[in-house]
Order: sequence, then C-alpha cells, then structure tokens
Amino acid sequence: MMKQAKLLFFLIAALAFASCRSTTRQTVADAEQPTDSIEAVTIKDTLRMLITDKSLSQTDSVVQARIINPNDYDVNYGQEYTIERETDGHWLQVPFPEHFGFTSVLSTVAAHDSATVYVHIRLFHLAPGHYRLTKQIDGRTLSDDFYIQWKYT
Repeated sequence: MMKQAKLLFFLIAALAFASCRSTTRQTVADAEQPTDSIEAVTIKDTLRMLITDKSLSQTDSVVQARIINPNDYDVNYGQEYTIERETDGHWLQVPFPEHFGFTSVLSTVAAHDSATVYVHIRLFHLAPGHYRLTKQIDGRTLSDDFYIQWKYT
C-alpha cells in the first residue's frame, strides 16, 4: 500500500511538472507575439485625440478636439491640459496665465464612443505659430497639433 501511495505521488508530481513546462510549439508561438504592446496596436484600436480645426486665427478663442475611444472599455480624463509651441524643432510648454486653474472634474468616454473637449485659448494670447494640445487620458499622454495664423482684419 505504501509503495502504491509513493508511486501515485511521484506520478502526480511528474504530471504537474510536465504540464508546467512550455512545449516547443508554445515557445515558438510566444516568440512570434510582439513584446511591445505598441506593435500589436493598429490605428483603429488606438485611443486618440484629434483637433477639429487645425488652422485658427489670433482672434479664435477655443480649440475643439475629439477624444475617440475605439476600445471595449470606458476611459477617463480630467480637465487638465497643456499647450506647447514648437520652437526651433522643440516643443516648449506655453506658460499658464496668472491665477489660472482647472476644475476637478472627471469625465468619461464610453467604449466605442467619442467626446468633444473645448480648450479656451484666448487667455494665452498665442502668437502665430505651430502649437499642440496635450492631455492625459486614461493614463496616456495624447496630443494633436494646430496652427495660429496671422490675425485677419
């Protein structure tokens, strides 16, 4: 009886050990999978933010952007954003006006839906140039660029 129990124990242990080992087929299949999650994502599967009108005049007061969520889950974002200006090939953050602040509001874009955000830029007194709007959405930094054209009178 004791020999049978030992044999049964070793048999179970051997089966457990064998099931934990990866097979050659599993190893090859795993090797073919992208190691960087960015490689596995296509544009249609990517959370993104797109500015509606990329060419604004100095008299425009709002940048309008769409947050597009093609995923199977909701994403959250706050009111915070930054505006950056391209200068000599580098992006530099435009300073916020004195006493500027954000309301603490959490918004949600439902799965397979989109939302519009409005960024009021008049207080920044932006000169003509190349800018981008940057927002943290669902833990990711998203941005899109726009241009401020000379003021037309």
